[in-house]
Amino acid sequence: MSLDDSDILPAPFDAIFGDRATADWAFDLFAETVARLGGGPNDRRFVLSLPHGRTMMRLILGNWMVVDVSALRGDLHLTALVEPMENAFSFERGEPFARTDGRMAVFTLPLATARTWPGELRRIYEESMIAVAERFSHFESSPFRRSHQPAIFRALFDAAGRERLLTEGLPASSEAEAGSAPTNRPAPAARNRLLGETRPRWGADQPSGVEPYTRANFLDDTYLTEETADELHDLLLEKRQIILYGPPGTGKTYVARRLGRLLTGLADPPPERLTVIQFHPAYSYEEFIEGIRPESHERRGRYHVDYPVRPGIFVRFCRQAAHVDGPCVFVIDEINRGNVARVFGELLLLLEYRDEAIPLPYSGDRFHIPPNVYVVGTMNTADRSIALVDFALRRRFHFFHFTADPDLFDRWLARHPSSLPTMGALYRRLATDAIDDPNFAIGPGVFMRELDEAGLARLWRRSIMPYLEEYYVEQPARAQLWAWDGDLVRRLRGLPDGD
Repeated sequence: MSLDDSDILPAPFDAIFGDRATADWAFDLFAETVARLGGGPNDRRFVLSLPHGRTMMRLILGNWMVVDVSALRGDLHLTALVEPMENAFSFERGEPFARTDGRMAVFTLPLATARTWPGELRRIYEESMIAVAERFSHFESSPFRRSHQPAIFRALFDAAGRERLLTEGLPASSEAEAGSAPTNRPAPAARNRLLGETRPRWGADQPSGVEPYTRANFLDDTYLTEETADELHDLLLEKRQIILYGPPGTGKTYVARRLGRLLTGLADPPPERLTVIQFHPAYSYEEFIEGIRPESHERRGRYHVDYPVRPGIFVRFCRQAAHVDGPCVFVIDEINRGNVARVFGELLLLLEYRDEAIPLPYSGDRFHIPPNVYVVGTMNTADRSIALVDFALRRRFHFFHFTADPDLFDRWLARHPSSLPTMGALYRRLATDAIDDPNFAIGPGVFMRELDEAGLARLWRRSIMPYLEEYYVEQPARAQLWAWDGDLVRRLRGLPDGD
Protein backbone atom coordinates (compact mmCIF):
# COMPACT_ATOMS: atom_id res chain seq x y z
CA MET A 1 0.00 0.00 0.00
CA SER A 2 1.48 3.37 -1.03
CA LEU A 3 1.44 6.42 1.12
CA ASP A 4 -0.54 9.47 0.11
CA ASP A 5 1.72 12.43 -0.70
CA SER A 6 0.08 14.41 2.10
CA ASP A 7 1.31 11.81 4.59
CA ILE A 8 4.98 12.07 3.60
CA LEU A 9 6.99 14.31 5.92
CA PRO A 10 10.20 16.15 5.04
CA ALA A 11 13.35 15.66 7.10
CA PRO A 12 13.80 15.80 10.04
CA PHE A 13 10.10 15.38 10.80
CA ASP A 14 9.93 11.98 9.08
CA ALA A 15 12.34 10.53 11.66
CA ILE A 16 10.69 12.35 14.59
CA PHE A 17 7.03 11.61 13.85
CA GLY A 18 6.87 8.95 11.15
CA ASP A 19 3.57 10.19 9.69
CA ARG A 20 1.52 13.35 9.43
CA ALA A 21 -1.17 12.27 11.89
CA THR A 22 1.42 11.70 14.63
CA ALA A 23 3.05 15.03 13.78
CA ASP A 24 -0.22 16.95 14.17
CA TRP A 25 -0.99 15.13 17.42
CA ALA A 26 2.47 15.94 18.82
CA PHE A 27 2.29 19.60 17.80
CA ASP A 28 -1.12 19.89 19.48
CA LEU A 29 0.20 18.22 22.65
CA PHE A 30 3.25 20.49 22.82
CA ALA A 31 1.11 23.59 22.23
CA GLU A 32 -1.31 22.54 24.98
CA THR A 33 1.63 21.86 27.32
CA VAL A 34 3.12 25.31 26.76
CA ALA A 35 -0.28 26.88 27.44
CA ARG A 36 -0.78 24.83 30.64
CA LEU A 37 2.66 25.96 31.80
CA GLY A 38 1.65 29.59 31.38
CA GLY A 39 3.75 30.26 28.27
CA GLY A 40 3.37 31.62 24.77
CA PRO A 41 5.27 32.11 21.50
CA ASN A 42 7.82 34.57 22.93
CA ASP A 43 8.40 33.06 26.37
CA ARG A 44 12.17 32.73 26.89
CA ARG A 45 11.70 30.16 29.67
CA PHE A 46 10.94 27.55 26.99
CA VAL A 47 13.23 25.70 24.61
CA LEU A 48 12.05 23.45 21.79
CA SER A 49 15.01 21.37 20.61
CA LEU A 50 15.79 18.44 18.29
CA PRO A 51 18.30 16.32 20.23
CA HIS A 52 19.73 12.85 19.45
CA GLY A 53 20.62 13.59 15.85
CA ARG A 54 17.30 15.30 15.21
CA THR A 55 15.28 12.14 15.79
CA MET A 56 13.33 13.60 18.70
CA MET A 57 11.36 16.77 19.47
CA ARG A 58 11.80 17.93 23.07
CA LEU A 59 10.17 20.69 25.12
CA ILE A 60 12.15 22.19 28.00
CA LEU A 61 10.92 24.65 30.63
CA GLY A 62 13.69 26.34 32.60
CA ASN A 63 16.19 23.54 33.16
CA TRP A 64 13.70 20.62 33.09
CA MET A 65 12.71 18.43 30.18
CA VAL A 66 8.89 18.42 30.18
CA VAL A 67 7.96 16.23 27.22
CA ASP A 68 9.63 14.72 24.17
CA VAL A 69 8.52 12.41 21.39
CA SER A 70 10.34 10.11 18.95
CA ALA A 71 8.66 7.78 16.46
CA LEU A 72 12.05 6.24 15.74
CA ARG A 73 12.25 5.07 19.36
CA GLY A 74 8.51 4.58 19.57
CA ASP A 75 8.04 6.39 22.88
CA LEU A 76 7.18 9.61 24.62
CA HIS A 77 8.94 10.94 27.73
CA LEU A 78 6.83 12.93 30.16
CA THR A 79 7.77 14.65 33.41
CA ALA A 80 4.99 13.78 35.85
CA LEU A 81 4.10 13.38 39.51
CA VAL A 82 5.47 10.05 40.71
CA GLU A 83 2.74 9.00 43.15
CA PRO A 84 -0.36 9.24 40.94
CA MET A 85 1.48 7.94 37.85
CA GLU A 86 2.80 4.84 39.62
CA ASN A 87 -0.59 4.20 41.23
CA ALA A 88 -2.30 4.19 37.84
CA PHE A 89 0.27 2.84 35.36
CA SER A 90 3.37 0.65 35.16
CA PHE A 91 5.40 2.89 32.86
CA GLU A 92 9.17 2.78 33.20
CA ARG A 93 10.52 5.83 34.97
CA GLY A 94 13.81 7.46 35.78
CA GLU A 95 14.96 8.52 39.23
CA PRO A 96 12.88 11.26 40.93
CA PHE A 97 14.35 14.76 40.83
CA ALA A 98 15.42 14.33 44.44
CA ARG A 99 17.77 17.31 44.55
CA THR A 100 15.11 19.69 43.27
CA ASP A 101 11.67 18.10 43.60
CA GLY A 102 11.38 14.48 44.72
CA ARG A 103 7.72 14.37 43.74
CA MET A 104 8.56 14.43 40.01
CA ALA A 105 10.26 12.01 37.61
CA VAL A 106 10.46 11.35 33.86
CA PHE A 107 8.27 8.46 32.68
CA THR A 108 8.65 6.54 29.40
CA LEU A 109 5.30 5.97 27.68
CA PRO A 110 4.88 3.76 24.60
CA LEU A 111 3.93 6.08 21.78
CA ALA A 112 0.86 4.01 20.93
CA THR A 113 -0.43 4.37 24.51
CA ALA A 114 0.34 8.09 24.54
CA ARG A 115 -1.60 8.56 21.29
CA THR A 116 -4.74 7.07 22.87
CA TRP A 117 -4.22 9.35 25.93
CA PRO A 118 -6.48 7.56 28.48
CA GLY A 119 -8.57 9.74 30.77
CA GLU A 120 -6.54 8.88 33.89
CA LEU A 121 -3.32 9.73 32.06
CA ARG A 122 -4.75 13.09 31.07
CA ARG A 123 -5.71 13.85 34.67
CA ILE A 124 -2.18 13.05 35.87
CA TYR A 125 -0.71 15.08 33.03
CA GLU A 126 -2.82 18.11 33.95
CA GLU A 127 -1.92 17.87 37.66
CA SER A 128 1.76 17.47 36.80
CA MET A 129 1.78 20.53 34.56
CA ILE A 130 0.36 22.59 37.44
CA ALA A 131 3.28 21.49 39.62
CA VAL A 132 5.86 22.20 36.91
CA ALA A 133 4.34 25.62 36.17
CA GLU A 134 4.54 26.59 39.84
CA ARG A 135 8.16 25.54 40.04
CA PHE A 136 9.26 27.70 37.10
CA SER A 137 6.89 30.64 37.55
CA HIS A 138 9.77 32.93 38.58
CA PHE A 139 12.24 31.80 35.90
CA GLU A 140 13.21 34.47 33.40
CA SER A 141 14.98 32.39 30.75
CA SER A 142 16.06 28.81 30.15
CA PRO A 143 19.80 28.08 30.28
CA PHE A 144 19.38 25.93 27.15
CA ARG A 145 18.29 28.66 24.72
CA ARG A 146 21.24 27.88 22.47
CA SER A 147 19.44 24.71 21.35
CA HIS A 148 16.11 26.47 20.72
CA GLN A 149 14.31 25.98 17.37
CA PRO A 150 12.22 29.18 17.12
CA ALA A 151 10.56 28.27 13.79
CA ILE A 152 9.17 25.02 15.22
CA PHE A 153 8.18 26.65 18.51
CA ARG A 154 6.23 29.38 16.69
CA ALA A 155 4.52 26.72 14.58
CA LEU A 156 3.00 25.22 17.73
CA PHE A 157 0.68 28.23 17.81
CA ASP A 158 0.41 29.03 14.08
CA ALA A 159 -1.53 26.61 11.87
CA ALA A 160 -0.18 28.10 8.65
CA GLY A 161 3.38 27.96 9.94
CA ARG A 162 2.91 24.34 10.99
CA GLU A 163 1.61 23.44 7.53
CA ARG A 164 4.68 25.00 5.88
CA LEU A 165 7.07 23.17 8.22
CA LEU A 166 5.45 19.77 7.78
CA THR A 167 5.24 20.24 4.01
CA GLU A 168 8.50 22.03 3.17
CA GLY A 169 10.75 21.21 6.15
CA LEU A 170 12.80 23.59 8.28
CA PRO A 171 13.75 26.93 6.72
CA ALA A 172 17.40 27.40 5.85
CA SER A 173 18.04 29.68 8.84
CA SER A 174 16.78 27.04 11.24
CA GLU A 175 18.83 24.35 9.51
CA ALA A 176 21.96 26.41 10.02
CA GLU A 177 20.98 27.26 13.56
CA ALA A 178 20.55 23.59 14.42
CA GLY A 179 23.89 22.64 12.94
CA SER A 180 22.55 21.03 9.75
CA ALA A 181 23.70 17.41 9.52
CA PRO A 182 22.43 14.03 8.25
CA THR A 183 19.68 12.48 10.32
CA ASN A 184 21.30 9.09 10.78
CA ARG A 185 24.69 10.27 12.15
CA PRO A 186 25.61 13.94 12.58
CA ALA A 187 29.15 15.04 11.90
CA PRO A 188 31.12 15.46 15.16
CA ALA A 189 31.00 19.27 15.25
CA ALA A 190 27.29 19.37 14.44
CA ARG A 191 26.62 16.52 16.87
CA ASN A 192 28.23 18.51 19.69
CA ARG A 193 25.95 21.41 18.94
CA LEU A 194 22.87 19.20 18.81
CA LEU A 195 23.55 17.24 21.96
CA GLY A 196 25.19 19.97 23.98
CA GLU A 197 22.16 20.99 26.01
CA THR A 198 23.92 20.25 29.29
CA ARG A 199 26.45 23.05 28.66
CA PRO A 200 24.54 25.90 27.03
CA ARG A 201 26.46 29.02 26.09
CA TRP A 202 24.49 32.22 26.08
CA GLY A 203 26.53 34.81 24.28
CA ALA A 204 29.14 33.10 22.12
CA ASP A 205 27.35 33.78 18.84
CA GLN A 206 25.26 36.94 18.95
CA PRO A 207 22.63 37.09 16.21
CA SER A 208 23.51 39.53 13.47
CA GLY A 209 20.49 41.70 14.26
CA VAL A 210 21.55 42.43 17.87
CA GLU A 211 22.08 46.15 18.46
CA PRO A 212 25.42 46.96 20.14
CA TYR A 213 25.91 49.43 22.97
CA THR A 214 29.16 51.41 22.99
CA ARG A 215 31.00 54.00 25.06
CA ALA A 216 29.56 56.69 22.78
CA ASN A 217 26.03 55.43 23.50
CA PHE A 218 26.76 55.50 27.23
CA LEU A 219 27.99 59.10 27.07
CA ASP A 220 24.99 60.16 24.97
CA ASP A 221 22.51 58.52 27.35
CA THR A 222 23.98 59.61 30.68
CA TYR A 223 25.42 63.10 29.95
CA LEU A 224 28.41 62.20 32.11
CA THR A 225 31.81 63.60 31.22
CA GLU A 226 34.22 61.27 29.48
CA GLU A 227 36.45 61.23 32.55
CA THR A 228 33.58 60.24 34.85
CA ALA A 229 32.25 57.59 32.48
CA ASP A 230 35.67 55.98 32.05
CA GLU A 231 36.31 56.00 35.79
CA LEU A 232 32.98 54.29 36.49
CA HIS A 233 33.73 51.64 33.90
CA ASP A 234 37.26 51.03 35.17
CA LEU A 235 36.19 50.85 38.83
CA LEU A 236 33.60 48.20 38.03
CA LEU A 237 36.09 46.16 36.02
CA GLU A 238 38.68 46.43 38.80
CA LYS A 239 36.68 45.14 41.77
CA ARG A 240 33.59 43.78 39.94
CA GLN A 241 31.39 45.41 42.59
CA ILE A 242 30.44 49.07 42.81
CA ILE A 243 27.81 51.14 44.61
CA LEU A 244 26.49 54.39 43.15
CA TYR A 245 25.30 56.63 45.97
CA GLY A 246 23.87 60.13 46.19
CA PRO A 247 20.71 62.16 46.71
CA PRO A 248 17.46 61.50 44.83
CA GLY A 249 17.20 62.46 41.19
CA THR A 250 20.92 62.15 40.40
CA GLY A 251 20.44 59.25 37.95
CA LYS A 252 21.97 56.42 39.98
CA THR A 253 19.58 53.69 38.82
CA TYR A 254 19.49 55.06 35.28
CA VAL A 255 23.28 55.04 35.05
CA ALA A 256 23.49 51.58 36.68
CA ARG A 257 21.27 50.10 33.96
CA ARG A 258 23.28 51.71 31.21
CA LEU A 259 26.54 50.69 32.83
CA GLY A 260 25.20 47.14 32.53
CA ARG A 261 24.53 47.71 28.84
CA LEU A 262 28.02 49.12 28.37
CA LEU A 263 29.65 46.14 30.03
CA THR A 264 27.63 43.58 28.06
CA GLY A 265 27.93 45.58 24.84
CA LEU A 266 24.21 45.08 24.17
CA ALA A 267 21.58 47.79 23.76
CA ASP A 268 18.87 45.40 25.01
CA PRO A 269 20.54 42.69 27.12
CA PRO A 270 18.45 39.60 27.90
CA PRO A 271 17.72 38.88 31.60
CA GLU A 272 20.59 36.43 31.86
CA ARG A 273 22.98 39.24 30.91
CA LEU A 274 21.41 42.12 32.88
CA THR A 275 18.98 41.75 35.79
CA VAL A 276 17.70 44.58 38.01
CA ILE A 277 16.05 44.03 41.40
CA GLN A 278 15.23 46.36 44.30
CA PHE A 279 15.79 45.67 47.98
CA HIS A 280 13.19 46.60 50.61
CA PRO A 281 13.04 46.09 54.39
CA ALA A 282 11.28 42.71 54.05
CA TYR A 283 13.68 41.33 51.44
CA SER A 284 15.16 38.04 52.67
CA TYR A 285 18.05 35.63 52.27
CA GLU A 286 15.54 33.04 51.05
CA GLU A 287 14.56 35.25 48.12
CA PHE A 288 18.12 36.24 47.28
CA ILE A 289 20.27 33.13 47.89
CA GLU A 290 18.07 30.09 48.64
CA GLY A 291 15.38 28.84 50.97
CA ILE A 292 12.45 26.47 51.34
CA ARG A 293 9.01 27.33 50.08
CA PRO A 294 5.95 25.43 51.34
CA GLU A 295 3.77 24.11 48.52
CA SER A 296 0.30 22.65 48.95
CA HIS A 297 -1.02 20.21 46.35
CA GLU A 298 -4.36 18.46 46.14
CA ARG A 299 -4.16 14.77 45.28
CA ARG A 300 -7.34 12.76 45.12
CA GLY A 301 -9.17 15.05 47.48
CA ARG A 302 -6.39 15.33 50.05
CA TYR A 303 -3.92 18.17 50.48
CA HIS A 304 -0.20 17.51 50.86
CA VAL A 305 2.41 20.08 51.86
CA ASP A 306 5.95 19.85 50.54
CA TYR A 307 8.96 22.03 51.34
CA PRO A 308 11.21 22.04 48.28
CA VAL A 309 14.46 24.04 48.30
CA ARG A 310 14.31 26.95 45.88
CA PRO A 311 17.38 28.84 44.64
CA GLY A 312 17.10 32.61 45.05
CA ILE A 313 17.32 35.11 42.26
CA PHE A 314 21.05 35.80 42.64
CA VAL A 315 21.97 32.10 42.72
CA ARG A 316 19.89 31.49 39.57
CA PHE A 317 21.54 34.46 37.88
CA CYS A 318 25.04 33.17 38.74
CA ARG A 319 24.28 29.66 37.52
CA GLN A 320 23.10 31.03 34.21
CA ALA A 321 26.12 33.36 34.00
CA ALA A 322 28.46 30.38 34.33
CA HIS A 323 27.40 29.41 30.79
CA VAL A 324 27.73 32.89 29.28
CA ASP A 325 30.63 34.15 27.20
CA GLY A 326 30.91 37.73 28.41
CA PRO A 327 30.01 39.97 31.35
CA CYS A 328 26.71 39.56 33.20
CA VAL A 329 25.56 42.46 35.38
CA PHE A 330 23.32 42.19 38.44
CA VAL A 331 21.90 45.55 39.62
CA ILE A 332 20.54 45.94 43.17
CA ASP A 333 18.58 49.17 43.44
CA GLU A 334 18.19 50.70 46.91
CA ILE A 335 20.65 48.16 48.32
CA ASN A 336 20.77 49.93 51.69
CA ARG A 337 17.02 49.47 52.29
CA GLY A 338 17.48 45.75 52.91
CA ASN A 339 19.22 44.15 55.87
CA VAL A 340 22.37 43.57 53.84
CA ALA A 341 24.14 41.26 56.30
CA ARG A 342 21.08 39.01 56.55
CA VAL A 343 20.16 39.06 52.85
CA PHE A 344 23.70 38.50 51.58
CA GLY A 345 24.74 35.80 54.05
CA GLU A 346 27.67 33.87 52.56
CA LEU A 347 27.78 36.31 49.66
CA LEU A 348 29.83 38.73 51.76
CA LEU A 349 32.62 36.14 51.70
CA LEU A 350 32.24 35.17 48.06
CA LEU A 351 32.26 38.77 46.83
CA GLU A 352 35.76 39.10 48.23
CA TYR A 353 37.02 35.60 47.37
CA ARG A 354 35.69 34.96 43.89
CA ASP A 355 37.79 31.80 43.42
CA GLU A 356 36.13 29.99 46.34
CA ALA A 357 32.94 27.92 46.53
CA ILE A 358 30.97 27.22 49.68
CA PRO A 359 28.05 24.89 50.52
CA LEU A 360 24.65 26.51 50.78
CA PRO A 361 22.75 25.78 54.01
CA TYR A 362 19.47 24.39 52.64
CA SER A 363 20.46 22.38 49.56
CA GLY A 364 24.08 21.64 50.43
CA ASP A 365 25.03 22.58 46.86
CA ARG A 366 28.38 24.30 46.46
CA PHE A 367 28.03 27.83 45.16
CA HIS A 368 30.47 30.37 43.77
CA ILE A 369 30.18 33.65 41.92
CA PRO A 370 31.46 33.25 38.36
CA PRO A 371 34.21 35.70 37.36
CA ASN A 372 32.01 37.25 34.67
CA VAL A 373 29.37 38.43 37.19
CA TYR A 374 29.44 42.13 38.08
CA VAL A 375 27.33 43.62 40.89
CA VAL A 376 26.13 47.23 40.83
CA GLY A 377 24.23 48.67 43.79
CA THR A 378 22.56 52.04 44.29
CA MET A 379 22.02 53.97 47.54
CA ASN A 380 19.88 57.01 48.16
CA THR A 381 21.73 59.20 50.68
CA ALA A 382 18.47 60.90 51.65
CA ASP A 383 17.43 57.57 53.17
CA ARG A 384 18.66 57.41 56.76
CA SER A 385 19.19 53.64 56.40
CA ILE A 386 22.50 54.33 54.67
CA ALA A 387 23.97 54.75 58.16
CA LEU A 388 23.29 51.04 58.72
CA VAL A 389 25.65 49.95 55.93
CA ASP A 390 28.52 48.20 57.71
CA PHE A 391 32.19 48.15 56.89
CA ALA A 392 32.04 44.54 55.67
CA LEU A 393 29.98 45.75 52.72
CA ARG A 394 32.01 48.93 52.22
CA ARG A 395 35.24 46.94 51.98
CA ARG A 396 33.93 44.76 49.16
CA PHE A 397 32.58 47.53 46.90
CA HIS A 398 33.96 50.60 45.24
CA PHE A 399 31.76 53.61 46.05
CA PHE A 400 31.02 56.37 43.55
CA HIS A 401 29.28 59.57 44.63
CA PHE A 402 26.58 61.12 42.45
CA THR A 403 25.87 64.77 43.22
CA ALA A 404 23.16 67.25 42.29
CA ASP A 405 25.11 68.50 39.26
CA PRO A 406 23.96 71.70 37.53
CA ASP A 407 26.62 71.22 34.84
CA LEU A 408 25.13 67.88 33.85
CA PHE A 409 21.71 69.54 33.62
CA ASP A 410 23.22 72.22 31.37
CA ARG A 411 24.59 69.50 29.08
CA TRP A 412 21.12 67.97 28.93
CA LEU A 413 19.54 71.35 28.15
CA ALA A 414 22.03 71.87 25.32
CA ARG A 415 20.65 68.73 23.68
CA HIS A 416 17.02 69.44 24.65
CA PRO A 417 16.42 73.18 24.28
CA SER A 418 13.61 74.27 26.58
CA SER A 419 10.88 76.82 26.00
CA LEU A 420 11.78 78.03 29.50
CA PRO A 421 15.16 79.76 29.06
CA THR A 422 15.61 80.36 32.79
CA MET A 423 15.25 76.71 33.82
CA GLY A 424 19.03 76.11 33.92
CA ALA A 425 19.61 79.04 36.26
CA LEU A 426 16.61 78.05 38.38
CA TYR A 427 17.93 74.54 38.90
CA ARG A 428 21.49 75.70 39.56
CA ARG A 429 20.28 77.93 42.38
CA LEU A 430 18.03 75.18 43.77
CA ALA A 431 20.88 72.64 43.74
CA THR A 432 23.46 74.88 45.36
CA ASP A 433 21.43 76.98 47.84
CA ALA A 434 18.14 75.31 48.76
CA ILE A 435 19.58 72.55 50.99
CA ASP A 436 22.76 72.82 53.04
CA ASP A 437 23.49 69.09 53.20
CA PRO A 438 24.58 67.76 49.76
CA ASN A 439 23.35 64.29 50.70
CA PHE A 440 19.78 65.62 50.58
CA ALA A 441 20.09 67.89 47.53
CA ILE A 442 17.64 67.57 44.64
CA GLY A 443 19.13 65.95 41.53
CA PRO A 444 18.56 67.19 37.98
CA GLY A 445 16.70 64.05 36.94
CA VAL A 446 13.51 65.59 38.35
CA PHE A 447 13.63 68.25 35.61
CA MET A 448 15.01 66.21 32.70
CA ARG A 449 11.75 65.99 30.77
CA GLU A 450 9.63 68.12 28.44
CA LEU A 451 8.15 70.90 30.61
CA ASP A 452 6.14 73.98 29.80
CA GLU A 453 5.36 76.72 32.32
CA ALA A 454 2.28 74.93 33.68
CA GLY A 455 4.11 71.59 33.92
CA LEU A 456 7.06 73.13 35.74
CA ALA A 457 4.69 74.88 38.17
CA ARG A 458 2.96 71.56 38.97
CA LEU A 459 6.29 69.82 39.43
CA TRP A 460 7.56 72.55 41.74
CA ARG A 461 4.42 72.73 43.87
CA ARG A 462 3.77 68.97 44.12
CA SER A 463 7.30 67.53 44.23
CA ILE A 464 9.92 70.16 45.06
CA MET A 465 8.04 72.01 47.79
CA PRO A 466 6.84 68.89 49.70
CA TYR A 467 10.44 67.64 49.73
CA LEU A 468 11.75 70.97 51.05
CA GLU A 469 8.97 71.18 53.62
CA GLU A 470 9.88 67.72 54.91
CA TYR A 471 13.57 68.59 55.05
CA TYR A 472 12.87 71.88 56.88
CA VAL A 473 10.09 70.46 59.02
CA GLU A 474 11.35 72.47 62.01
CA GLN A 475 12.06 75.59 59.90
CA PRO A 476 8.96 76.03 57.72
CA ALA A 477 9.88 79.62 56.86
CA ARG A 478 13.09 78.36 55.24
CA ALA A 479 11.12 76.11 52.92
CA GLN A 480 8.68 78.89 52.03
CA LEU A 481 11.52 80.97 50.64
CA TRP A 482 11.34 78.60 47.66
CA ALA A 483 7.58 78.88 47.04
CA TRP A 484 6.74 78.96 43.34
CA ASP A 485 5.10 82.37 43.59
CA GLY A 486 7.60 83.68 46.16
CA ASP A 487 9.94 86.56 45.38
CA LEU A 488 13.09 84.40 45.09
CA VAL A 489 11.68 81.94 42.55
CA ARG A 490 9.89 84.69 40.61
CA ARG A 491 13.20 86.52 40.18
CA LEU A 492 14.90 83.32 39.03
CA ARG A 493 12.06 82.87 36.53
CA GLY A 494 12.68 86.39 35.21
CA LEU A 495 9.46 87.80 36.67
CA PRO A 496 9.03 90.92 38.81
CA ASP A 497 8.56 90.49 42.55
CA GLY A 498 5.02 89.73 43.66
CA ASP A 499 2.81 92.10 45.53
